[in-house]
Amino acid sequence: MRDGFYQATVSATGWPYVQFRGGPRGFLKMLDDQTLGYADYRGNRQYISTGNLADNDRISLILMDYPNSARLKILGRVRISDDPDLISRLMDEGYKARPERAVVITVEGFDWNCPQHIPVRLTMEELDPILAPFQQELADLRSENAALKARLDAAQSL
Repeated sequence: MRDGFYQATVSATGWPYVQFRGGPRGFLKMLDDQTLGYADYRGNRQYISTGNLADNDRISLILMDYPNSARLKILGRVRISDDPDLISRLMDEGYKARPERAVVITVEGFDWNCPQHIPVRLTMEELDPILAPFQQELADLRSENAALKARLDAAQSL
């Protein structure tokens, strides 16, 4: 489950438009074995992707799994919906952003792409379990250091 992906649409003049879509981890949801969806939260209010999709329903997603050096490409067709039940189903509980619509993607193809040249990048959430033992060791060493300083100060004052 990722917290973002790159989305490409095509303008009425034929130019591609690529945009990063982000949200809480897992906001892109599987609705069935051939359909994905996400709640489209209010952003910069440019509506370029939405406008492009009104003319051409084709979409391409690139989902990057940086920690595992994996890349998934998805091709599909989009349906935009303002159905409150669908939007509610796609919303993430506890996420404060306001959804404006639902984006429903019928997957027409996908490909796991070559992992070569994908750098390892981690979110803070992914780093926490890696850093936790070092943070604990640092806290323990600081505590031990403070105790040793106190003992040294007490011995020097005698």
